[in-house]
Amino acid sequence: MKSRKKPSFSRKFEVDLRLLPLGFMSVISIGTFLLTLPAMHNPGKYVEFTDALFIATSATCVTGLTTLNIAETFNTLGQGVILTLIQLGGVGIMTAGTIFVFLTGNRLSLATERVIVSTFGSMRNLQPKDIFFYSCLFIFVLESIGFIAIFILLTNYCPEQSTASLLWQSAFHSISAFCNAGISIYPNGLMAWREFQGVLIVVEILIIAGGIGTLTLINLMYYKFWKRDALTRGQLTLQSKLILSATAVLIIAGMFIILCLEWGGTLKNSGITNHVHWALFQSITARTAGFNVVDVGQMHPHTLLATMILMFIGGSPGSMAGGIKTITAAIILVTAWSVLKRRRDVEVFKKRIPSGSVSAAIMLMVLAAMALVLCLSLLMITESNQPASETSLRWLAIAFESVSALGTVGLSTGITPLLTTAGKFIVTLFMFGGRVGPLLLAFYLTRPVYPWHIRYPEEDVALG
Repeated sequence: MKSRKKPSFSRKFEVDLRLLPLGFMSVISIGTFLLTLPAMHNPGKYVEFTDALFIATSATCVTGLTTLNIAETFNTLGQGVILTLIQLGGVGIMTAGTIFVFLTGNRLSLATERVIVSTFGSMRNLQPKDIFFYSCLFIFVLESIGFIAIFILLTNYCPEQSTASLLWQSAFHSISAFCNAGISIYPNGLMAWREFQGVLIVVEILIIAGGIGTLTLINLMYYKFWKRDALTRGQLTLQSKLILSATAVLIIAGMFIILCLEWGGTLKNSGITNHVHWALFQSITARTAGFNVVDVGQMHPHTLLATMILMFIGGSPGSMAGGIKTITAAIILVTAWSVLKRRRDVEVFKKRIPSGSVSAAIMLMVLAAMALVLCLSLLMITESNQPASETSLRWLAIAFESVSALGTVGLSTGITPLLTTAGKFIVTLFMFGGRVGPLLLAFYLTRPVYPWHIRYPEEDVALG
């Protein structure tokens, strides 16, 4: 009988894998130190270590939850530090995979090469630095376009403001939107722009672009859908199809749910156009960014529940967004449908999903649910005697905060500044875990499967 033999992994790989949490922790530590300096604060303001750590973690992990009002507490220099943390965190998240492969001196995995080759066509000597270059290029180009567009629109909407002020507002919110950070330098967030339809559209585009992932953006760039010849048109990979389809369905479904539930609530006292657009904006930002144009604390409990589902799913693999990812949710739903239809294989878009991907999706869902229950349980203990913001149900406000932290979204019912010191540390920990944990797990799953030469007898079990 053959025994199980584990493949040997180099010590170098194990050390390199640790660079991810250490890198994020280093950036957070430096950011925390800088945000406690008096030179970063407005006159008369003081930032405690707990709040500085919380905000630095939120910015670096592009979450968006804040215990302090950014506009009122930090001056331009302090806001610049926060923006730098957002940018570093966004770049680190979007390019982490290729950076690791590049540092270890290895080529991309065969599966990743196939995705890129089907996108670009035949490419020889493919190197991780090429994908890293495209990731940085997309970040720079899209953020620059967003910055220019917002600035031009704001000059028309706010002619009374100085050019320097508009430039800073445009740069900050363009980077924050594309990185899906959801942090604003306005006291009331993007509610200050709720009547600026053009600006909101630019922010929505940036959020979606930052939330669908590098490979999908590259795939779309080289997919010439208007051409009839399949050889020159290119093709969308299965991953791109799943991401784009899931993103569209979630955005539209979320918009209709918010529109129906909040028509006479947070969307009232505005025209029909604003009703629809604000519902669309909240649906887009709920999965990834964390901006808001309505008072989340005043939303109907059913709307908060629907928003929590969107936050839990999040964005797409290789993107700025958190959550279990659209691919995971799509695979789980397709798997359930295949079981109901009594099909042997999990198929979608005339492609078969490998059993390993199905198992990994289920594992990610289970781990995320367990982490969410743990975060919620801890917060219900530490915040048992604290006010629950403007939300009528205390447990719902805490649950909403837990999903927002773990999914690195940033939406809140208003409970964040009211958290106890212990509660702030718990949310900080889960923001960090919600950002770094899935990346570490993704790297771990790229390791070869242990060879197993024994197959035990099969025996069925009863379900239901």
